[in-house]
This record gives sequence, structure tokens and C-alpha cells, in this order.
Amino acid sequence: MNYRIIFKSGLAVNRKLIQIMALSLIIALLFSTAILGSACKKKTDTSITEGTSIQESPVSDNGSSKETNSNTSSADGSQSSGSTAANSGSAAETSSQSASETETTAEVIPQEISELITKADGYYASGEYALALKTYRNAESAIKGSDLTKETQQLQLSLFTTKYKKAKEITDTARMHFGNAMTLEYEQRFEEAKKELEAALAIYPKYKDAIDAYDTLKAMMGLE
Repeated sequence: MNYRIIFKSGLAVNRKLIQIMALSLIIALLFSTAILGSACKKKTDTSITEGTSIQESPVSDNGSSKETNSNTSSADGSQSSGSTAANSGSAAETSSQSASETETTAEVIPQEISELITKADGYYASGEYALALKTYRNAESAIKGSDLTKETQQLQLSLFTTKYKKAKEITDTARMHFGNAMTLEYEQRFEEAKKELEAALAIYPKYKDAIDAYDTLKAMMGLE
């Protein structure tokens, strides 16, 4: 009977001791957990703070760089655009100047001048040197009296200068021979007059006055 009481008392003491030890262990565990949690939180906060500051710094720098680059790009873009616009403007001005120069160079020749030159060339080609000379003179007067620029006038004159000079040379020489023939005929030196008329007609076959005088002289000389 006594043994049972002692056993029960010992068992009660052991249970009490186990409960106290378990409670102590739980308290120690909770305390350790609280301390570890606090330390981890501090460490985490510190890491977050440092990470945030590190991240903010590059972002700020990069942001500034980006803004600077953006501004630079914008400035460069503006300059490039301005440069392109200026170049386009210059090209447009150059094109306008070229167009103006072309218009100036390609002046419209008055129809009167063109017709006179064409007509004179026709007379020259057919051997009508007196008519060609007269028409070339009219064309020259029309050109010099026109509103054409000096360069265009010179260009138009150069189109018939050679033929103009040749027509003048032929008619002047033929007239000289004709004048000599008339003088000799007046002096009744018919043979010499005949030779002068032949010389005139040799260089200017369509010289109407020389043709008529030659026919008349031959009739007087009884050569017909």
C-alpha cells in the first residue's frame, strides 16, 4: 500500500517536472525564434535599404544619362533637322537659280528676227546675194534693237555672220565690175565693158542689173 502511494507521488513529480521542462523549452524556443526573427528582419531591412540605395543611384545616373542623351539627341536631331532643312533650302534656291538661268539662257527669240534670218538664208542659198545682204541687214538691225540680252544678240548674229560677210563681198565686187562696165560703155569701149559685165556675172550670176546691161551691150555690138 505504501509503495503505491510513493509510486503515484513520484509519477506526479515526474509529470510536473516534464511539464516545467517542456514549458521552459517552449519559452526558450519562442525567445530564440523572436531573437532570430528580429535579427533577420534587421538584416533584411538593411539589405533592402542598401539595395534600394544602390538601385536608385544607377537609375538616377542612368536617368540623367538618358535625359542628357535624350537632350543631346534632341539637340543633335534639331541641328540635323535644321541642317537638313538648310540644305533643302539651299538645294531649292540652287534649283530656282538654275531654273532662272535656264530661262534667261533660253530666251524667246522674236518671230520677226527668226523669219528674217530664215528668209535671208534662203536668198543666200539660191544665189540672190543682194536680197540676202539686205535681209541680213534688216535682221541685224532687228536683233540689236530688241530687248534680248547682249549674249543672246551675239548668238543670233553669229548664226549668219559668215554668210552676211560673204554676201556683202560678192555684191560689192559685182557692183564694182558693173560700175566699171557702165563707164567703159559710155566711153564706147564695148569690149572692155563686156568683160567687166562678164566678171560681175561670174561671181553673181543672178545680178539683175548686170544681166540686163550685158544683154543690151551684146545687142549694141551686134552679137545677138
